This record gives sequence, C-alpha cells and structure tokens, in this order.
Amino acid sequence: MPATNLTAIKDAQHELLIKPLDAAVFLAPWYTPVPTAFTDASSVLQTLPTAYKSVGLIDKKTGIAFARGITASPIESYGELQPSRNDITSDISTIEFEPQQTNALTLALTTNANLDQARANAQSGEVFFAQPTAEQITYYSAIVIAKDGNDAAPVYVFKVMPKVAVSKYGGEQWTSANLMSQKVTLTAFKDDTAGYAVAHGFGGLGWKRLLTKAGIATATA
Repeated sequence: MPATNLTAIKDAQHELLIKPLDAAVFLAPWYTPVPTAFTDASSVLQTLPTAYKSVGLIDKKTGIAFARGITASPIESYGELQPSRNDITSDISTIEFEPQQTNALTLALTTNANLDQARANAQSGEVFFAQPTAEQITYYSAIVIAKDGNDAAPVYVFKVMPKVAVSKYGGEQWTSANLMSQKVTLTAFKDDTAGYAVAHGFGGLGWKRLLTKAGIATATA
C-alpha cells in the first residue's frame, strides 16, 4: 500500500460539525401521526400538524438532554477472560428539558393534571385545579427540532419519539432569582403503529449541501 500520513487519512471536515444553536420541543396527544417529511422538495421546513404544540422557551444552560441506557446480560465461559456472548436485555431512551413558560401544555406536563376541562373564573380570571392523587400515565407524541446555521442555509436536526410519558419530575424551587419552572424527564416507548421508539432525521438546504461529505447517498428519482 502507498505511504501516507495521519493528516491525509484523518478525513477531518469542519463542515460536518453540527451544533444545535436553537431547538424546540413539540408535544401532541399520543397517536397523533408524525409527518412523513419535515421539509419540502426545496428543503424548506414545513409546519407541523396542528395538534403538535411547542413547549416554548427552554432553559438555556441545561438545554435538551437525550440519554440512552443499555442493559446487557453477558454469558461467561470457564477459562475465558471475556464474555462468550452478550445479549441486550433493555434499551431505554429519555429526553430531559426544563420548559420555562407557564401555559396549559407545560402545566399539564409538570403536574400530570388534565387541563382540558379547566376553566378560568369569568370575573376574576382565577384558575384552580387538583394534581391527580391516583396513578395515571399520560402519553404524548414528541418531535424535537434543532437548527444550526442561518435561515438561508439551515441544517435541521429532527428527533421523533411517537410515544413518551413523563418518568421524572425535577421539582420546583421558588426564589426571587429563578423562574417558576421545573425540569422533566420523558421516557420513550415503542409505538406499535410507528414501529419504533426513537427516530432521527436531518434536513434543510445546509444539510443537502453536506450529503456527499456526510457519506449519505441520494435516492434515485
């Protein structure tokens, strides 16, 4: 084989460093269909189905954290230093973020209360609702969209979780220095209709220009 050096074979491409400069989390009632495509033939981002509502502003410091926990069951053999076999027994994905806005969606998300029937007093505007005392799980369909670059040639990153539920509440801490908000963790479940628990996507004109460098083939017309 011909001689070379590390710089030549490293294949360092700065254009492929993607950074989510902005992002939004959208939630809809479970079973809400996910779009078959997020961009049109011109690579322009399209609006989501009306059932998907944005949680709005999210804490900047902690952002949106995606985690994946794998549990394995290794089989060890007598005389062998490494496992002879290793089976994955659990694969759990979560999303964690802190919504900062107070609205019907974030209140339902952080209290697990059903606000569909909540009504403000006609005279005072006061709203009062009870947090559930019995166990109940509310499932949502979630779409997360992030953007790198500018609006002229954006790179969009999509994550889709067709079935999620809150699995952890961060709790509130009321101080004069902090917003009245709390972090929530949602766990993804496999949706039988979609056939998956988590899906990933990329789009936008900026991404289209990176396809060849990213090593992704284009479908034939």
